Amino acid sequence: MYRRKLDDRVLSFGHAGILYEQSFVMYDRETDSLWVHVTGEAAHGPLKGERLEFMPSTVTSWANWKKSYPDTLVLPGYRRGGFMGTYVGPYDSEPLGLAVVVKFKGKLYPYKALERQNVVNDEFNGAKIVVYYSPGDSTGTAWRRELDDRVLTFAKSERKDAQGNVLLRDKETGSLWSWLRGEAVEGPLKGRKLRQLLYNPILNDRFAAFYPGGPVFQSVN
Repeated sequence: MYRRKLDDRVLSFGHAGILYEQSFVMYDRETDSLWVHVTGEAAHGPLKGERLEFMPSTVTSWANWKKSYPDTLVLPGYRRGGFMGTYVGPYDSEPLGLAVVVKFKGKLYPYKALERQNVVNDEFNGAKIVVYYSPGDSTGTAWRRELDDRVLTFAKSERKDAQGNVLLRDKETGSLWSWLRGEAVEGPLKGRKLRQLLYNPILNDRFAAFYPGGPVFQSVN
């Protein structure tokens, strides 16, 4: 998901009907520039080299999202689909991973590796991060684990929230956190929120095409 305002211009986009690295290409109606949807960068046309601002978002089940954000609005007429097909439940995680982007650099966390290690406290491109993967609905999230002047270390707790989702616990204060909202729901840090990183599901074999040289996480389990 991207902001479609570039400098002082608001762009409107459509599907160009062509593929780049087996991924669809967008065009903007104002300049006819072609944009790679994975990176938000213009690859051809008057705006070549420009990059849209990547907005944090999460791909998860509607049921899980609605429980955590009950006041969410839905775009009428939107049909869910794309390279994963219409989402009706947990999909095959074998070919997929979570691409986490920090300062335009990407790191891949394959879902198969995250199934073995659901919580990953990591450091990438100068940022201290935590990645969580929920096998039940094939959802990955990533957050900065730096809060004020403290770096937090996360692990799964035995507690669950009212929606039945596992809660994370930070070892430094014992606070309990929602992995979907990045918010502390109990403990000394209750009400505090982590900064959401930029991430999106991606086919593992396509990651290198868009983030050449990007590292790939290997679970320790």
